[in-house]
Amino acid sequence: MAILSGRNGQVLYDPAGVTPVALVSLKSWKASFKTDYIDVTCFGDANKVRVPGLPDIAGSGDGFWNSSNVVLFAAASATTPGKLKLVPSSVEPTFFWSGLAYMSADIDVAVNGAPGVSFSWVAAGPFVEAP
Repeated sequence: MAILSGRNGQVLYDPAGVTPVALVSLKSWKASFKTDYIDVTCFGDANKVRVPGLPDIAGSGDGFWNSSNVVLFAAASATTPGKLKLVPSSVEPTFFWSGLAYMSADIDVAVNGAPGVSFSWVAAGPFVEAP
């Protein structure tokens, strides 16, 4: 396949780390795989010099409150990481990133609109890309 619409994206989570299930009513997710760089600049260098450190894998997303699936809020209050799986499109379900992650969640309720939820996550171990 080629470029696909993000409308079939998925965020899946399992606190036990076995079989992640879809978090419902989400509309976006984002992942960052930025690498930290260590400043190793020495006397006499013509400019700053850096070497790669470790990747800082984290992300976020948002959607709408849905009382039929409160896994996100259970994940946010967990003291141990769960398995997070990020799928850009369920049309190509073999392409994804996954690993253990800690989750945080927010809910935003206003008079004029559907209650919104947002979440952020940080890696709690190695993240893998498939395939």
